[in-house]
Parts: sequence; structure tokens; C-alpha cells
Amino acid sequence: MSIEPIYLLIALLPLVAYLLLLGMIRLSGRVLITTGGRDIAALGFSVVGLVAIGPGELFFPKAAAGVFGGWVWLALATFYGLIISLFALTARPRLVVYGRMPEQMLLPLLEAALELDAEATCDRETLQVFLPQLRVHLRAAGHQAIDSTSIESFEPIATSVFWEKLLGHLRDKAEATSPPAPRRGGTMIIVALTLGLFVVWRAIAERQQVVEGFREWLWR
Repeated sequence: MSIEPIYLLIALLPLVAYLLLLGMIRLSGRVLITTGGRDIAALGFSVVGLVAIGPGELFFPKAAAGVFGGWVWLALATFYGLIISLFALTARPRLVVYGRMPEQMLLPLLEAALELDAEATCDRETLQVFLPQLRVHLRAAGHQAIDSTSIESFEPIATSVFWEKLLGHLRDKAEATSPPAPRRGGTMIIVALTLGLFVVWRAIAERQQVVEGFREWLWR
């Protein structure tokens, strides 16, 4: 049983955009460092289409749609945004590095830590950095397959000042690191483009069904 093209468009286009962004970062060789909250927000955007055709369809408020029409989607989008914001705000503070593996980020992390604590040291085996004056242990963890690193702390650090300072110093120090192999980013872009071209091809081949399906899906 084939999936209707309108559902493919809704489900896969945000995911394709997310994969293209990650692929271009890896292919360019540049490093992108952001906060854990922004990483959660980006991930939430990438799966918004899947949520819309999955839980969104299953728990769709038909009674409210009968009264407000398509405006009910604005309320649902706001509700989804609030959920993602809740996850981003309550998640444990961390930094996320796109385009570099954990081993590559250990030295820049140590150099950034030295800006905050002149007595900072590192353990290369465990990929950890210790700031004795601040009594903070940091570690570089992540997935080598996607060239991503998460900078986390063992101790709960409630203040955002520490993470803002570490983020600024880490961005400066990470620019000197060597980029990953271009083919790693090229593979992700090829996968994203393949998905995107398939969705667009289905939409063009069945454009009348897409228009009718979108009208029925939006206005219930």
C-alpha cells in the first residue's frame, strides 16, 4: 500500500532540511557549536512532520476543527512549540558541537577551560577535563558516525554564565581543529537529496492529489 504524496511531503520535508543542514556543515569542514536547548529545538523541527501525521492525526481535535476550521492547526503548532520549549528549558545544560568528533574536541575543550581556570587538566583516555578551582568535571561524548560531540558536566551547573563563557572560548579554540573527511558529509547530503527528490517526484506526478489532499487535511 503506497503512502499518499501529501503525507510524504509533510513528514519528510522538515527531516530532509535537517539532514541537508548537517551534511553541509560536515562537507564544508567548518565547526558549529551551539547549546543543548537549540539542538533540541532543531531536532524538534526535524520531526514536526512525523508528529503531524502520527500523533497529530491520532489525537486531532475534530470537535474544535468543526468550530474553528484550519485555525485549529495554529493552536496545535503552538502546543507543540511549548512542549519542545519545555524539553529544551528543563534539559541538563550542555554544549553540542557539529562537525567534529569527541577526540578532536578534547584539546580545544582544555584550552577553553584554561581560560576559565588556569589549573585545568585533562584525561585523554576518558576524554574528560577537570577545572579544580570551579570544581567542575567536563567530558566530550558523542557519535563518531555523525561527527557530533556533546560537552557535558558531571556536576549540576545551574548558572548559565559558565556555559556562555565556555561556549565563547570553545568557538574560538575549535576553529583550528582539522575537519573530517568530506565524503562523510557528502554521504548524508546524498541521502537527504535522494529522499527530497523522491518526495518532489511523487508530488509532481500526483500534484492534483496533493492539492486535494492538503485541502482535506487542513480544512476538516
